[in-house]
Parts: sequence; structure tokens; C-alpha cells
Amino acid sequence: MSRRTKARLAGASAAVVFALAGCGGSSSSNTAKPSSTNTSKPSPTAGPATPKVHSTSSPGTVTASSGDVTATLHAGTHSPRVGHAWPIGFTVTRAGHPVRARVAYEYLFAGTVVAHRSHYTFTGHFSDVFRWPASAVGYPLTFRAVITSASASINLDYPVKVSR
Repeated sequence: MSRRTKARLAGASAAVVFALAGCGGSSSSNTAKPSSTNTSKPSPTAGPATPKVHSTSSPGTVTASSGDVTATLHAGTHSPRVGHAWPIGFTVTRAGHPVRARVAYEYLFAGTVVAHRSHYTFTGHFSDVFRWPASAVGYPLTFRAVITSASASINLDYPVKVSR
């Protein structure tokens, strides 16, 4: 990769970091509680070990498993619009039964985590509404939901490109 390409990528990455720094205006359902137990931020290269037994994607859905825990992310579109509600939902089960879990949001640009937002604790199902900022328009981003339960850690990656 040329120096010029690396510089442009670094500049774009910095712009995305600043763009997403203001994110976090999500609203949670009444059943979830913000988690105060995990306030540390992992380094951009660190993350949960995610042994995925299977992973499937259909329009608006990503499912992955680790051990006997299965997590599913439901989102409306891969092209959310600035300022418009972008509903997302999660289901986490063990052997078909709801399990207590936490979800944390990460935002990736070019495979690197550029921002961390929101930590919620829930049992079985969780819904949230997110609004993307104008500064995220045009960047190929990945919205990552990091699901953790007592016996598993699962990354659910969902590519997005925000439009006006």
C-alpha cells in the first residue's frame, strides 16, 4: 500500500472516529438496563475470542453461535439514513431458552474498531433504535454487536453505508 493510500485511509479513519464519537443517542427498551460493570474499553485490536460454530446472514439478519449459545441481530437495512430511526434487535438463547447477556456496540472502519458505544444487559430479547450522524455518510462501516453471556462471547458484524 502506498504512503498516499495509507495517509488517506488514516485521515478517513480519524474522520469516522470523530463522526461516531457523537453516536450513542440510542434509546433502549424498558427491559434492558445499561451495564455499569464494564466501563473499560478494549484496545482496537483486542476483542472477544469468538469461536463461531455457524454464522448465517439473510437480508437484515446475522446469526452466530459459540458453544450452546446462539445470538441473532435483526436490522432493517444495510443503508440507514442520517437522522432516521434505524431499529435493531437481538435475541440470545441457550438450547432455545432465553439467556442473560450483555451487548456492546462497536463501529469498524476498514476492519479497525474506531468507536465503542452503549452497553446494555438483558435476558433473551433486546430492541434499540439508533440514529446515524451526518458525519458517517458515505463510509463503508461495520456495526458490530458484541454479545457476552456467562459462557460465550459472540461478535455479530453488520455492514452499513449511511446515506442522506
